[in-house]
Amino acid sequence: MDRTSELALIDEIADLLARGTTAMAPDVGRVGAADLVGPERTSAERRLFTDRPLVVAPAAAIPRPGDFVADEIVGIPLLVVRGDDGVARVLLNACRHRGNLVCQEPSGNRRVFSCEYHAWTYDRQGRCRSVVDRVGFAGLGEADTSLVAFPAEERHGLIWTRLAAGADLDVAAWLGPDLDAELAGYAPHARHLYAGETTSFAFNWKFGVNTFQELFHLAFLHRKTLGSAFISNVSAYRSYPLHQRLTVVRSTFPEMAAGPREQRSLFPHCTLVYVLFPNTVFVWQLDHLEVWRFTPTPGDPGSCQVGLWLTTEQEPRTEGARRHWQRNWDRTTATVYGEDFATMANIQRTLASGALPEIVYGRNEIALQDYYRDIGEALRSADGA
Repeated sequence: MDRTSELALIDEIADLLARGTTAMAPDVGRVGAADLVGPERTSAERRLFTDRPLVVAPAAAIPRPGDFVADEIVGIPLLVVRGDDGVARVLLNACRHRGNLVCQEPSGNRRVFSCEYHAWTYDRQGRCRSVVDRVGFAGLGEADTSLVAFPAEERHGLIWTRLAAGADLDVAAWLGPDLDAELAGYAPHARHLYAGETTSFAFNWKFGVNTFQELFHLAFLHRKTLGSAFISNVSAYRSYPLHQRLTVVRSTFPEMAAGPREQRSLFPHCTLVYVLFPNTVFVWQLDHLEVWRFTPTPGDPGSCQVGLWLTTEQEPRTEGARRHWQRNWDRTTATVYGEDFATMANIQRTLASGALPEIVYGRNEIALQDYYRDIGEALRSADGA
C-alpha cells in the first residue's frame, strides 16, 4: 500500500472512531435461508468455482521442482506441481487412460506420477512418459495422453487457476488495478510456508468466508481471547468489483493516530482482511500472512473443506523463531476453529432445520450484504438473466 493510501486509510479510521461509528450500508439486509444453505442454491454455486479465477495454494507450498500438492475443489481432483522449468501447473489428477488418480499423497516431491491401475506414468509437466503395451494404444498423441491442464498463474505469492481447460486466465484483470497493486506489496511475506492444512467443517462454505466479513463479534465471541487487542465494531471498508477489504483496528490505533502525521503508520496498529471472491480470505497479520480457502463439499450443503496456510518472509532459522510462528499458528487455529467455526456450525444447524426463514444483516455488516448480493448477481449472470 502506497503512503498516500495509507494516510488516507488512517484518516478514515480516525474519523470513524471520532464519530463512534463504522462503515455502514444504507439499510438492513436480509438473505433467505434457502439462499444460504438450500440444496438448489448450493448446486448452482458450483459455477462460482468453475467460471472464474480461484486461488488453489500459496506458491510457497511448492517451492522446488517436483514439489506438489494434491487437492480437490468442487469434486475436481487437482495436482498442483512445479515443473523442471520452475513453472507451477494445475493439472487434473486423473490418468488419461481410465481416470484413476495418478497421485494419492496430499503433498511431497516426485520426479514422476504413476497410475496404480495400468502404470501410465507422467512427468512433472504432466506429459505421459510411459504406457504399458504401446501397440494397444497406437494412434494416440501427446494431446490424448498428457494430463489435462487448467490455466495457471503465479501472482502475489499465490497460485491461481480456472477450472476450465483452455480458458483464459488474467489475474490482474480479475483483481482490478487497485487491488492488484495492493496485494503485490504483501508478496514478500508469502515466500515461505510455515504451516498449512485442509480440514472438514460442518457448515456451508459461505459461512467460512463470513467469519472474516464483520468485526461486530470481536468484543463478544472473542472476549476472552482476542477481544482486548482490537476495537470492536469499527472498520473501514472498501469494495472492489466483487472483492473486499476490511480494516481491523487494534487497540493501539488511537494513540498512534494522535501523534504527528509524518509518524503515523497503519501497521502494526491494524490488520487488513481481503476477501477474494468467491471463497478466499487473505489476511495481513503484521509480520505474516494467513490464506484461507473455503470450498463446498460436493453433495453436502452443510459442510465444507477449509484450507489454511500461514506464510512468512523467511524460513525460521532459530528455535525462538519457530516457537514464535508456532504460537501464531496455535492461536489462530484455536480461536478461529474453536470459536468462529463452532459458531458457524451452530448457525448451519439452525438454518438447516427450516425453523428460521432468513438471516438479517445490519447496516454495520456492509461486507456481508455486498457479498450475498454479489453471489446472487453472479449466478443470475451465469443464467443469462
